[in-house]
This record gives sequence, structure tokens and C-alpha cells, in this order.
Amino acid sequence: MSIGEKLRKRRYDLGKTQEWVAFELGSAMKVKVSQPTINNWENNKSHPSLFQLQALATTLRTSVSYFISETETETETETETETETEKWRKLAEEYAERCRMLEKMNVMLLKEIEQLRGE
Repeated sequence: MSIGEKLRKRRYDLGKTQEWVAFELGSAMKVKVSQPTINNWENNKSHPSLFQLQALATTLRTSVSYFISETETETETETETETETEKWRKLAEEYAERCRMLEKMNVMLLKEIEQLRGE
């Protein structure tokens, strides 16, 4: 199932409307999206950002992994959502560190190129 299909299924399982999801994201989670945006996500015309996906998971009482995993199982525990958030935070930190390392390597390579051209 796609993220959109899982979003629609979870919303139906909770008996909620697209308008309700958009309202909850805007009021409780401070993520401003409209009903047409929710519709586009459900129809795979666009996809939520990671931040929006985390807010959706919290709003729909499930986990980010439910939306992105190959399985169709879902969870409703807050601790799993928090655990998923921590996993994503750690991955984001690792990614940022790798980006910093690549930037340093890029600077070093540019200096070497300048030295070779100067000789």
C-alpha cells in the first residue's frame, strides 16, 4: 500500500473526514494544510513532508513507520510514535553530520585543484 492508501485507510478506520484531519493538523499540530492537500496525499498526487508525516502519525494515533513500511500493520501507542520520532531524529542528525563531512571534503578538493592549477 502507498502512503496515500494507508492515510485513507487509517482515516476511515477512525471515522474521520479529510476536513477533520486538516483541522487537527492545523490546530493541534501547527501544520497548516487544507482538505484538498489531504485529498492529494490520499490520491498519491503529492506526498507529505517528513514533518507533516510525523504530525499525521500523531494525529491519527499511529507511527511514521506505519506509513512508510511495506507492511499494513498499525500501532496506536504514543511510546511507539515517540520511539519513531527519536529514530528519525537520529537519522536526521547522522545525515547532517555526513553532509558536513562531505562539505569539508569538497573544500579540501577545491583547494587541491587550485594548487594543481597554480603549479
